Amino acid sequence: MRSILAQTYSNLTILVVDNQSTDCTVDVVQSLDDPRIAVHRNPVNLGGEGNFNRCIALAKGKYTAIYHADDIYEPEMVAAQVEFLESHPQASAVFTEAALIDQSDNFIGEIHQPASLAAGRPLHDFPEVFKAVLEHSNFLICPSVMALTSVYQNDIRAWRGELFGSSADLDVWLRMLQKGPVGIIPRRLMRYRISQSQWSANVRIDTNRSAFFSVVDYYLAKDDVQKLLTGADMVNYERLERRDRVMRAANAMVGRQPELARELCPSIFSVQALRAALQARRGLAVFLLALYIKLMLLLHLNELAGESLRHIKRMARK
Repeated sequence: MRSILAQTYSNLTILVVDNQSTDCTVDVVQSLDDPRIAVHRNPVNLGGEGNFNRCIALAKGKYTAIYHADDIYEPEMVAAQVEFLESHPQASAVFTEAALIDQSDNFIGEIHQPASLAAGRPLHDFPEVFKAVLEHSNFLICPSVMALTSVYQNDIRAWRGELFGSSADLDVWLRMLQKGPVGIIPRRLMRYRISQSQWSANVRIDTNRSAFFSVVDYYLAKDDVQKLLTGADMVNYERLERRDRVMRAANAMVGRQPELARELCPSIFSVQALRAALQARRGLAVFLLALYIKLMLLLHLNELAGESLRHIKRMARK
């Protein structure tokens, strides 16, 4: 909240939508005593999706940004986004890049737009972004977006979590792109917090197919989207899908489910897998991980594989 109050762009209405919090959020906000702040308290906890929908319904003004309580926003973020949207009236929304921080505000990484988009025009349409998503997965940062309020309220209206689960945000951005192009400001204008809960045991050993694919598959099933794609785009999709299967297989080994791991890694020596391994470090890492899992399964060293992979995951958190 303090990072929002410190924005260089001051013509703001700050609506705090409290979703039945139990951490004195309302008391803290009211203690700030800023006339730009208004508080709305949901009568019951609506869940994350319901609260997002409530934010859309309550939004006012020309532009709307839905910020998360635990992230930090650089002082010039709102000004930069308003300037971008005012300069590009055909845009439906604008995103930014982000630094990643942990619970202690330590820098742990960054999220940036793909080079193919950064090197191009300031506005990107649906085909450009969807193709980039097929190559790089979702790089659009949820709390970095500022969109036209009219697009949120007339075209988006609701978060479709019942269809897309934890990747429903990507569906929102793709729907925005169907209304108009978007921009991505090539600056890290926010600090996106990766909380400890995002590294919970359930997340780390999840063997379910990523919710990301429920969104991508939904759009791939559309004839008008299929017409936009090339063979190279589908190869990129297959690489993402293969990486997901290998990571799920690793999680299956950690979770002592060797049969599931075996089912998930049947074709690691395909031509496309070998080509991906030769073309990029990530492709090579996926290939080597799949090879390791396959070898350990053949040698019936399932416990050793599970322990070693568990150790690698533990080290990756540090």
